Amino acid sequence: MRRWLAALAAAALAAGCGPPTSGLSAEELWRENCRSCHGDDGRGDRARRALAPRLDLTRSPLVRGGQRGPIYQRISYGYATMPGFVHKLERGDLELLTDYTLGLGGP
Repeated sequence: MRRWLAALAAAALAAGCGPPTSGLSAEELWRENCRSCHGDDGRGDRARRALAPRLDLTRSPLVRGGQRGPIYQRISYGYATMPGFVHKLERGDLELLTDYTLGLGGP
């Protein structure tokens, strides 16, 4: 039985199976869930940024440092005034948003 499960798991990994997603692209997820505060480019709305400088994700030490774990946690469970999305989005969607957010910090 164990060998069968191991073979099934290996086949799933080889087939590119991962955590479930909604089927939306990272860009679509960003537009629906993040853009209203962080803007199209992750810099946030200029007027709001004066009151909440953390809206500019391009200047975030976590983003610039490629800190995947903490970014995933903040997207999932929220941070300060930002709501968490763990109960709204699939795990794969949270992964996509994490990768998208990391891309805002440049190469």
